Amino acid sequence: MIISTIGSCRVAGPVTKLQAQRSFVLDNRLLYGFTHNTKETIQAIRFMRGELRLPESLWPFISDQPFRNGNSTPPPQDAHYVVEISSVKVLELDGLYLQLVRFKEALSVCPDLRKIFFDHPGADQRGQRLQLLQATPSFARLATHIQHALTHTVVRSQTAAEIEEDLHAIAQLLGPKLVLVTHCNAKNATGELIAERAKMVARVAQAAARLGLVSVDPGALLAGFGQERGMPDEGLDTAHYTPAFAKLVGKEISDKLLGPAITDDAADSLHNLDFRACMERSKQSAQAHEWDLALLFANRAIELKPGSGSAYVLRARAVTALDQTEDMLEAWSLALATDSNRTPYVLRQAAEAAFYMRDHERAREWAEASLQKEDDDKTALLLGRIYTRLGMNTQAEQVFRRCAASDPARSLRFAARAHTPLADAASMVNALTTTPAADPGSVDGVRQTVLKRATREVRHAGRAGALLPSLGAFYAVRTLPSEHGAAHDADLINQAYRRLLRAYEDTPEYQNSDEAIALLADLAALPEVDPRYIQRAAKMLHAHGRKQAATKCWEHLAGAELPAGRDTVALAASKLSQLEAHRTAASVYRRLANSGAMDTATAQEYIDKCLRALARSVRACITEERLRDAEQAGGFRSNCRCAGSALQARCWRRGPAGWPR
Repeated sequence: MIISTIGSCRVAGPVTKLQAQRSFVLDNRLLYGFTHNTKETIQAIRFMRGELRLPESLWPFISDQPFRNGNSTPPPQDAHYVVEISSVKVLELDGLYLQLVRFKEALSVCPDLRKIFFDHPGADQRGQRLQLLQATPSFARLATHIQHALTHTVVRSQTAAEIEEDLHAIAQLLGPKLVLVTHCNAKNATGELIAERAKMVARVAQAAARLGLVSVDPGALLAGFGQERGMPDEGLDTAHYTPAFAKLVGKEISDKLLGPAITDDAADSLHNLDFRACMERSKQSAQAHEWDLALLFANRAIELKPGSGSAYVLRARAVTALDQTEDMLEAWSLALATDSNRTPYVLRQAAEAAFYMRDHERAREWAEASLQKEDDDKTALLLGRIYTRLGMNTQAEQVFRRCAASDPARSLRFAARAHTPLADAASMVNALTTTPAADPGSVDGVRQTVLKRATREVRHAGRAGALLPSLGAFYAVRTLPSEHGAAHDADLINQAYRRLLRAYEDTPEYQNSDEAIALLADLAALPEVDPRYIQRAAKMLHAHGRKQAATKCWEHLAGAELPAGRDTVALAASKLSQLEAHRTAASVYRRLANSGAMDTATAQEYIDKCLRALARSVRACITEERLRDAEQAGGFRSNCRCAGSALQARCWRRGPAGWPR
């Protein structure tokens, strides 16, 4: 049995968690991504049925998947559907409906122009919007399709009558095997229901009742479950569900859609199969790329024999092929829990899935284990790419040398591709430079190509209408020799940081961009960046409440040479203490004293203050049952018996001088 969810992660995730228990498969491959309002839902259904083709120019505003013009394969006749309506805000362009999150991401290249758009979103404001856009120099440099989206897209809110009319159309398109899910009524930080959401939920629920549609209200479930347990960050993240609450929502949806028990013939025949038959059917389905059936039989095999490692591997492969992101990492973790499954090939598949899910630490662990068992070029290339995502460029070069020595021509092609991330390309070029079998002329040509890409990114950093540069661009400029010399490259990096800092100081879009903030903090580690710029960035980030990024900047400044940088290091120690990085601050004061840049007695006094503040912070976290925060603040394992008391401070003392470790 196939179930498709048309909505957001608030329905895809919960339904995923029930598919093994209820013997169905979640399959959203005919859809192009998440939807939120009724207009997007109808558009997605028509696309799924092959009745609608979307132009490539609008695809980035609708989906984050690779472009496809339409579907030639119709959905299964017996498919069941779960539709979530979680918004009444509509973005319309040329008769098509855009996805708000994708729209904002696509316009991240021009934060100043995006702000103009959202300040003038309505149809009656298009004239004023156009004037302001054309008066901004960066507008003329944009691609034509982005200009068109900025000038012609209209934002509006749906009426109750329109929502009811659309729900009727959705029911006609999908048939009776349909459950409607509303947004989840939740409370804000002040303990009151989010007003706009509550109004929207009421509209959708009333329309569904009038149309006789079966519906699920997650808000009613949350009221009994508890928002602190049901939503992440102790209930403050009102857009997502915790795993436990997601399973409860999934059960409610499954019961409404399928009834309290599965009664169809396919399910009955499935339950009549023994373990061996289920495994054979699962393998046959996988070989035929019928991944929905492969998953169904694998789940049944696990139910019959929970200790079967091969069934877990089949399940993980099927979950990955079906792109069930909510369940992918858990599926591979369960598969690798059996020692016999930890073969080089299975470990590499698991690492590829973790890399796809951007869990780079887990991907590194699995890829390293695979490479230790078998020296394989594909695994080495994957591990090198993982290392660059983690900023471990030296390790990436070492691994890439295996690929370069084995197949220099293939490695050159990898580095020369325009879509290869710059960190990967630069690391591969550096590896090829030390490979005797690689042609020096070809390597130099690829080096110039990669360096040209990187220099272009760095030169445009912080300029109006430009994309944020990647860390890989700076790495390439620093490590690949250029004809201009090291001094020119260092100034190029320093000026790029200055422009990024100015953009952050002057532009609200940069101030609200997590990517821009992370870039400012990460680039502060480069020796080419003027410490005065880093100090400005640290102060601005601290003032805006970006504690983690500010802490990273001050940590970099705390590493200045002593005694010449004494004042900078002392200021960094003080700021780190203000940012509640008490352990780091104590270590900096220790460094000042050991170098003779600060009087020993004065340093000891500051260290004592830091340790007392650390003890208070840990004690407060434990009192409020924030154990993970306590562990992070104290830097100790959760079973440390002295946590939360004055004894914790003494745990950091070592030796007669009482210096913290």
